[in-house]
Amino acid sequence: MPEMTFENIKVVQVIRTFSTAELNRLEKFIQSPYFNVNHSITALFDLIKNAVRTEDYSTLDKLEVYDQLFKGKKYSDTKFRKVCSDLLKLTEEFLAIEQFKANPLHEASYLLQAISKRRIEPLYNSVLKSTRRLSERQYEIAPSYYYYQYEIEKNYFNMMESEMTRDRRLNLEQIAKNLDYFFIAEKLRYYSTALSQKRFTKHDYEILFMDEILDHLKDNPYDDIPQITINKEVVNVYRFPEDDAHYFKLKGLIFKEIERFPKDDSRDVFNAALNFCIKKLNQGDQKFLKEVFYLYDFALKNDYLFIQGELTPWTFKNIVVVALRLKEYQWTENFIDEYSGLLNEKHRDNAVRFNLARMHGYKGNFKKVLELLRTVEFDDISYNLGAKAMLLVSYYELEEIDALLSFLDTFRVFLNRQKNKLPEQRRKNYLNLIKYTKKLANIDPFEKEALSKLKTEITESKNVADVNWLTEKVVELEKWK
Repeated sequence: MPEMTFENIKVVQVIRTFSTAELNRLEKFIQSPYFNVNHSITALFDLIKNAVRTEDYSTLDKLEVYDQLFKGKKYSDTKFRKVCSDLLKLTEEFLAIEQFKANPLHEASYLLQAISKRRIEPLYNSVLKSTRRLSERQYEIAPSYYYYQYEIEKNYFNMMESEMTRDRRLNLEQIAKNLDYFFIAEKLRYYSTALSQKRFTKHDYEILFMDEILDHLKDNPYDDIPQITINKEVVNVYRFPEDDAHYFKLKGLIFKEIERFPKDDSRDVFNAALNFCIKKLNQGDQKFLKEVFYLYDFALKNDYLFIQGELTPWTFKNIVVVALRLKEYQWTENFIDEYSGLLNEKHRDNAVRFNLARMHGYKGNFKKVLELLRTVEFDDISYNLGAKAMLLVSYYELEEIDALLSFLDTFRVFLNRQKNKLPEQRRKNYLNLIKYTKKLANIDPFEKEALSKLKTEITESKNVADVNWLTEKVVELEKWK
């Protein structure tokens, strides 16, 4: 019989993802006779729980576990798989209940539904009042909030159905309005995601009724429904990338309303605003550099950029670049020190080293750049290319020409090896950087005609990494007398 390690069993892999608090709650759940009366399942959970807590799976395998669950019984793979499957189903049920309990409005809506269905009249008013109070206290509002309001109004309608008279005004408008708010907000949200995707892929998405919704919003702004007003402007910045007015309207709404959005939704909104600004920067509109900085600064202070409590190394790098381009050196140093702990441990050391090197490069401390980067090889291709470009600049600025020429050859070999991993245009950009840096290093600064020719060649080429640095170095040589 082939041996399977204990930690490779699916239910073990799932439970390993639980925090200590979640593991404790799952234990109470498994031990509750309301959910589980099978002692074999409880015993299996106890073995898994102890292994997870000690992170020691080495002494357990299928046969040993089976023997502890069914002492003296001959091993049956079918029976073992069944108890594992039953524990997994219970664990999935626990996760569903945890998610259900995390949304009080969802729970309240189901309670109203149960009361309505059973016609428990003594609970009608008290539960409805507590549900409405809960709605009023709900500060974070996602589109789903309006769906739960629709459910609440619908259940209220069903509860009161037996008491309705012909002349009584019904809550039909409240039912319809909340359903409309949910429908419009969600349609806008997913439509903006489709528009965002089109920047990178050729996928087309058919989102029904979008023309009708956008026409409707022209005369019906829904100013008191932030999920509609903000998502409408997110759609607009993707649809009209040349129109600054939509960006500035979105920015105003972000600073006014975004705190009422769930964190995942707010991150998507910020990304839309950032993408607009970055596109403008790429088109040469430098006033948007400060816009990007302000957005990043605000988002950091309000926890809108984190994914499961972490900052990605790419967002970390982008923030550093923007701050350095504005010469916000102290802010950058404080940022690296304060937020590096939120980087995933796997990437942390390299990300800190890379971004510190970039800061020292901007400040002209090229020896420190070499010290930080010379012996490091980065796993991420973007970080790797950035580090090599910084090394290239540092060797040149320190006038270590022999080291520079040797490094250029090494850099070219690296790019050729990445032919199948790098987009061809990006690879050519760096190959051109190597080519022009080599010409720059070998040129005689007193040969003004040759310098002028090199400057023209660089400026007319549209595919050169660090083209501004190269041009600046040529201009410096032109000033030699």
